[in-house]
Amino acid sequence: MLASPRLKPATANLSLSEKREYLALLEQRARLKREREERERIEAEAGGWKAEIAKCAADPVYWFDRHVWTYDPRLVGKPGGAYVPFKLWPKQREFIAWLKDRVDGNEEGLCEKSRDTGVTYLCAGFALWAWLFIPGFKTTFGSRKVDYVDKKDNPDSIFAKLRIMLRRLPPQMLPEGFVWTQHDNYMRISNPATGSVISGEGGEDMGRGGRSSLYVVDEAAFVPNAEAVEKALSGNTDVVLWVSSVNGMGNLFARKRHSVLKPRQVFRLHWRDDPRKTQEWADAKQASFSDPTTWASEYDIDYSASVEGICIPAIWVESAKRLAALEPRLRPSNAIRLGLDVGAGKSKSVTIPKAGPIVFTPRSRGLPDTTGTAHWALDIARELGASELNFDAPGVGAGVSSTLTYNEVAGLTVSPINTGLPPTERIWPDKRTSAEMFGNSKAEIWWLCRTDLQRTHEHVAFLEGREGGVEHPVTDLLALPSGDKESDALCLQLSLVKWGRNEKGKIVIETKDALKRRGIASPDYADALMLNYVDPPRPAMLDISALL
Repeated sequence: MLASPRLKPATANLSLSEKREYLALLEQRARLKREREERERIEAEAGGWKAEIAKCAADPVYWFDRHVWTYDPRLVGKPGGAYVPFKLWPKQREFIAWLKDRVDGNEEGLCEKSRDTGVTYLCAGFALWAWLFIPGFKTTFGSRKVDYVDKKDNPDSIFAKLRIMLRRLPPQMLPEGFVWTQHDNYMRISNPATGSVISGEGGEDMGRGGRSSLYVVDEAAFVPNAEAVEKALSGNTDVVLWVSSVNGMGNLFARKRHSVLKPRQVFRLHWRDDPRKTQEWADAKQASFSDPTTWASEYDIDYSASVEGICIPAIWVESAKRLAALEPRLRPSNAIRLGLDVGAGKSKSVTIPKAGPIVFTPRSRGLPDTTGTAHWALDIARELGASELNFDAPGVGAGVSSTLTYNEVAGLTVSPINTGLPPTERIWPDKRTSAEMFGNSKAEIWWLCRTDLQRTHEHVAFLEGREGGVEHPVTDLLALPSGDKESDALCLQLSLVKWGRNEKGKIVIETKDALKRRGIASPDYADALMLNYVDPPRPAMLDISALL
């Protein structure tokens, strides 16, 4: 039997019924206190969740970092298991912010990606965030096969990823009135509180399922009849996100990337952006493929991987982007040279500074005013203390010749360059001259850059202890900038241009008209870099008087 509670002296003389009444009163007071404390706890928790949900609604990156889980079957049986918190890497955080900017700006976007960088999960997570917090928002996912969009018990389908994230959200975050059996259906998840929807389509039906706030075309470079899909999407939404690993140049995805969309509309997520992946991982993965183009296209985002005759392979460019971080002896020369490619119409004017083996961040100007372009380039030369400025003089370049040639920048030599003229008498290692090897000056300077980048690739392999590594003098290398839109445009263009031979068997570089037929816009950044490989003064290269 439980002991009776000790009564206060004032109640010691109470009758049994009075004592029972008194104990009941104490119990009632205790119960009311417990109820009040629980109510206060619930209200405090609700207030805390209200504030937390407000933070999540304001910032999708905040929501990702605190409440989203992902699934990796490779972790089954390992500590922590296959379901892990989705902690974004820095580049993934940039992607979410970039995607939100496309939605807020009501404009198209494109993401080129390496495999296994989580882009599909990122897109699904953003769609789920909008589903939770933006009333009436509709995201539609499309892929070339419906099974890739939604298939029961297939964790690789897009809707399986959505459900994995949705089921692991805190209960307090689920919409009021949401019932799994009612609101989660095949290729459709609806929010009863806000009216928001996530839907799916596949195959030739893509774009025909009504209007959307955001339409994500997954693996867009592999969609058959992509032009028909684009036409259907034009009446569906203004915000189409084309997401894919690359599949050469002969598709709509590549044409949009290289000729249609503006730099702000393009995002690149490379395997090197993944902090979990190392060069050792890459070497092992690359060795596992029997076809080297598989690695180049699906992991190194190399559009030219399966294109024959590319002058500068993308893998050489990637090595040149890493050189500065690997080679402590790398130093710029004292003399800075500028290459200026003068643009017209939709083409930009681009200037690229180079000091010995180091290429600095390009600068571009979209305005067509040639006089303004000339003064802009001279201002950059003055700012950097450049000693040489080479510009392409034929065509639209003639409009800047007078201003540039008669400049008043102290110590600056300005040289108009015509790359269509014959090459020099430079002697190559096999004892042939440039005049014997190349069809024109353009081919010669592209080959000089190609040679520097080939040496750089071999030298980087040497520094990393990889097979095929060869040590070269640091002055014979080329370090390319990266990590910003201007530098990335340069690095991409370098590996798009092809080479061939003319009727005399001499090396020539693909013309702009030929590039255009392949869906590639004028490589302004690459051409600006190539102008750094012309050694002025070369008075015979151009009759300036003909341009004035």
